[in-house]
Amino acid sequence: MSDGGRLLWIVGIFAAATVGLVAGIWIGGEIESSVYWEIIAEANLPEECLREFEAAANRVAETYQGPGTSPAVE
Repeated sequence: MSDGGRLLWIVGIFAAATVGLVAGIWIGGEIESSVYWEIIAEANLPEECLREFEAAANRVAETYQGPGTSPAVE
């Protein structure tokens, strides 16, 4: 294998690993987020507490994604 082919192979392996890592973090975050909301929903909290949780989640989403984005919780 030539040096160029070997370099291309190494770059490809690192690129695939990076994409896999990013996808794993993203999917893991989505799963973790849904688990937290399920726990909150099953806690039988008063409606006022749920509204506060939703407002806080929407503020965090707006902070990271910018104004005018869809709410984190509908």
